[in-house]
Amino acid sequence: MSRGFTLLEVVVALVLLEVAVLAAVGTLAVASRTLAEAEHLERAVVEAEGALDSLAGVPGATSGSRTFTGGEVDWSIDTTGTVSLRAQSVVGAILFELQSAVRRP
Repeated sequence: MSRGFTLLEVVVALVLLEVAVLAAVGTLAVASRTLAEAEHLERAVVEAEGALDSLAGVPGATSGSRTFTGGEVDWSIDTTGTVSLRAQSVVGAILFELQSAVRRP
């Protein structure tokens, strides 16, 4: 009876451990990228809300833009008071688009 592990058993165990570690690192990389995208989207929504709130109080506004960390929010208002708003990232990917009516005093 011999005690211990054979070289083949050790190699197989190390390969399985390497696969598990690489899977964990890959998951962390995807989670990090997803978190960064969510932060950019959250900032875009905050800027869009601020822009829409501001437009309600400015009677002659027609178009404009705001930059935020990670992108820019652009909007335009037509004669009926409909606002078309677009948020895009620094690389040009559209984060969201919306249309809304602005009630002015």
